[in-house]
Amino acid sequence: MKRHKVLGLVFVAILFYVGITLVSQEIKMREYYEKERLCQEKISLLKEEVEIAQQDLDKISSAESIERLAREKLKMVKPNEIIYIIQDEDTVEDEVEISPEESEGFSE
Repeated sequence: MKRHKVLGLVFVAILFYVGITLVSQEIKMREYYEKERLCQEKISLLKEEVEIAQQDLDKISSAESIERLAREKLKMVKPNEIIYIIQDEDTVEDEVEISPEESEGFSE
């Protein structure tokens, strides 16, 4: 009888250990699946950003885009071209004339 009780206790202990192990593994698996899902979402967002950046690069790589950016951002002009700068606050118009020597880096 004593032997059956010892075997029963060992069996219960083994079942308890297996149960605890299975539960902890299930918890870890859920954590890993959640991390995987978040990583997949991040990958998707980064792929979209890369695609948008590639489209932007394609847009600004054309000669027309380069010229437009040079005119707008760098205030570059063609030789003997006159530009007008309109100020927001005072709405004063300034006339600027660029000589051919000053605009050597920009041609068409």
